[in-house]
Amino acid sequence: MTQEQIQHRTRSSARLRFVLGEKSADITVPAEVPLADLLPAVLPHFGGDVIEQGAEHEGWVLQRLGDPPFDEERTTGELGLRDGEVVHVRPRADGLAPIDYDDVVDGVGEQVRNHPWSWTDGRTRAMLRLLAALALLTGVPLVLQVTVPVLALALAGATAVVLLGAAGLVARSGAGTGPAAGLAGVAVCYATTGGALLIRLIEPAAPVMTVVACAAALGLMALAVGTALVADGALLFVGAATAGLVTAAAGLAGALGGVSAPRAAAIAVVLSLVAGVFVPSTAFRLSGLQLPLLPGEPEQLSDDVEPVPYALVVERGTATVGYTAALHVGLGAAQLVLLPVVLVEGTVWAVVFVLVVAALMALRARHLDSVVARWAALAPVLTALVACAVGVAPVLSPTARVLGLWLPVLAAGAMLAVAAERLPGHRLRPYWGRAVEIVESLTAVAVLPLLLQVLGVFAWMRGLAG
Repeated sequence: MTQEQIQHRTRSSARLRFVLGEKSADITVPAEVPLADLLPAVLPHFGGDVIEQGAEHEGWVLQRLGDPPFDEERTTGELGLRDGEVVHVRPRADGLAPIDYDDVVDGVGEQVRNHPWSWTDGRTRAMLRLLAALALLTGVPLVLQVTVPVLALALAGATAVVLLGAAGLVARSGAGTGPAAGLAGVAVCYATTGGALLIRLIEPAAPVMTVVACAAALGLMALAVGTALVADGALLFVGAATAGLVTAAAGLAGALGGVSAPRAAAIAVVLSLVAGVFVPSTAFRLSGLQLPLLPGEPEQLSDDVEPVPYALVVERGTATVGYTAALHVGLGAAQLVLLPVVLVEGTVWAVVFVLVVAALMALRARHLDSVVARWAALAPVLTALVACAVGVAPVLSPTARVLGLWLPVLAAGAMLAVAAERLPGHRLRPYWGRAVEIVESLTAVAVLPLLLQVLGVFAWMRGLAG
């Protein structure tokens, strides 16, 4: 038997001693099966009447001496049970009480060691990986400080290529998805920097939005390569690619349309709102699932529907949830940057546009069930509101700041505090839901005219008429 086979057997099973009263039994149990499924196979070793006795006291539980009962949904491998350990079988209503400590110092030390926030080897590994990523990212601004454009471009490009190659090697070495995805992410940053340096080398006086478009294009190319090299990190790359596409759209709008950066950002924000409508269907397609074709003729109604395996549906359904969250995070990251840029326009209509977009995004967020997706939608809203308040305050008089900003902010905070206590779990009347849907529709319709106003289309049309 090879060493690999021995290690596999060690990981896949454990021989435990189960104790019930004065009886004990040594049983080898698999490490991948939950305790709830193991318990019916363990109890018959202590007699045929043990299972019936469990009905008198709400069943049986398993626990170590001095520890609380095990979670029945977890496996022996997840609980860290090893060969030779003693596991007590106790009535659910009469578990073993914790052992009192003879040594207070030892008891306090055990609590400190087992504290949820205590330092572990895994956290040391995470810290070192984070420091490594920060060290590699520090090279990005240093490359920008190189005064020779050709040398700076060569350094950025070579670093991106080397990091992508390292990411591919790490992914295939079995070291884990995290390190490989981290290296690929840093490579994308260097590729984006290389794109900005490339356009500056070709045309030193190129507009800012042209530089943004070129940088986003090279960043997307690096993302595509990273996805091919680190397939397990597809969710991270999909989210980053979504943000890159929205940013590239802003750059192209500024480069090809000749508009300023705030106006190009407004165009990209509207495009991201439109893209958000297609997130569910896109995530469904990315997961690999396909809906059966609807019958087109009466004879097809009697055709048998081919069943889909349970495991396949569960696996692809989980992937759909992941892709949905990744797409929302990508859109939210782009909106988080673009909405404050729109306010740089410095006009009243830019502020109104940002407020209406924030309201629309907040109303849409109620449809999202995922914690990640909802916060990805709400983070740009909060950022936009804070940016509006901070940007508008300097141009107002002291009285207007107090009455128009400070008091409404306090009132909003008080209302949110009350809503936090009363709203969750409270069933609203149906007409409230219908009213919110109408407001959402009106807000969505108002976005396009406001965009045209921010772009100056109406002023241009009035100029033509005059």
